[in-house]
Amino acid sequence: MSGELFAVGVNHKHAPVELRERLAVGDEEHASLLRALREHAGLQEAMIVSTCNRVEIYGVAPTGDVARAVLDVLASLRALDPALVREHGFSRAHADAARHVFRVAASLESLVVGEPQILGQVKGSLGRARESGMVGPVLDRCMSLAFKCAKRVRTETEIARGGASVPSVAVDLARSIFGDLAGCAVAVLGAGEMAEQAALHLQAAGAAEIVVVNRSAERGQALAAKVQGRYEPWEQLESQLRRVDIVVASTAAREPVIDRNLLKPVVKSRRHRPLFLVDIAVPRDVDPDVSRLPDVFLYNVDDLQSIVNDNLRSRKGEADKADALVDEEVAAFCQWLRSRAIGPLMGQLQAHGREVAEAEVARVLPKLGELSPAQRQAVEQLGRQIVQKLLHRPMTNLRKASAEGVGGFDGVTLAEALEVLFELQPAEAPDAATAPAGAAAGEPARTDADARRSA
Repeated sequence: MSGELFAVGVNHKHAPVELRERLAVGDEEHASLLRALREHAGLQEAMIVSTCNRVEIYGVAPTGDVARAVLDVLASLRALDPALVREHGFSRAHADAARHVFRVAASLESLVVGEPQILGQVKGSLGRARESGMVGPVLDRCMSLAFKCAKRVRTETEIARGGASVPSVAVDLARSIFGDLAGCAVAVLGAGEMAEQAALHLQAAGAAEIVVVNRSAERGQALAAKVQGRYEPWEQLESQLRRVDIVVASTAAREPVIDRNLLKPVVKSRRHRPLFLVDIAVPRDVDPDVSRLPDVFLYNVDDLQSIVNDNLRSRKGEADKADALVDEEVAAFCQWLRSRAIGPLMGQLQAHGREVAEAEVARVLPKLGELSPAQRQAVEQLGRQIVQKLLHRPMTNLRKASAEGVGGFDGVTLAEALEVLFELQPAEAPDAATAPAGAAAGEPARTDADARRSA
């Protein structure tokens, strides 16, 4: 059964953090969500990329309104209004989907362009999809080329110059507020990758004191040692909030770990000393309601946008170079799709030729009288050779047209002509996506021919 390559979901460009955190998918939830997408959205292949900036599904599905089906499944699992999710969702199909996936892997779609974490996150997502049996030939090829593209972007451009990331931008925000951090005490909540990156950037920025507060003592102590800081158990969170100047929160909690009830007595004890909270977690670690408390200043990932815009402007030239590399790799992927699409057609053409040859040989053999086995074999071989020679040039040119065009015709046009001339069924690549239906939610469906030409 044929289908389409698609990319559907919500991200920081289309949806606020309030919605993204509701839709966020934990590592342990990937398998169940993939099952639901296969059962209720009819997906043939699929993977889920869920980070602080995006919840996106990449895969292959039969032609139809893939975006609506996928977004509705996401909404139903989180008890959200499907119309709300669709309003903030996006959809891409075929070449546009591949381009989006390649740009995500290369960190060109990240909140902080060039940040290094996303590639590892996408690879982890692919691994979980493989474990669930949801990675087929198209998604496998797409992601393989996406990872190759990401490597080229990092080695052939300076898009990652300076190692920008969400944690580094969070620390830049703290420096813009306090200036020199040499006199500041900072609490880092969590000990995962993002928390570690934030702690390292704080150390590099000269923070006077770094306290790591984490539920796991082993991981918390390890991070504290790495940044020459101090570990405090989770039970000491409130006491640390009373004394530090800045809090950078990045835990894996599904609910806020800092809320108004916790912070209200803390604020009173601080006697108008301001507390700056930078929440880079999704779902959020800090309840937004705490910003109504006096002398509390809260920033989340979406509030980092102004610093991010400066970062993007400084990298504009390198981003343009990266875009050119992405276009090259997307073209290679689309060429692979086109080549894969014509394979079944050439098989049908060869089978048609064999049937004609065998039928004609069977018709003429009785008229030739008694033939020796060798003579019969020679007649049969003659029929096969005539078919092979007749089809050799058309099939060679079809392959060439699929790769680079022949006589002003592309492979899709010639394939369609062969389908009509020889009355063959439209070619379908097994378990693959070769032609999209609607490139985005709300767009009219396209015909198979329209979709293939878009490659």
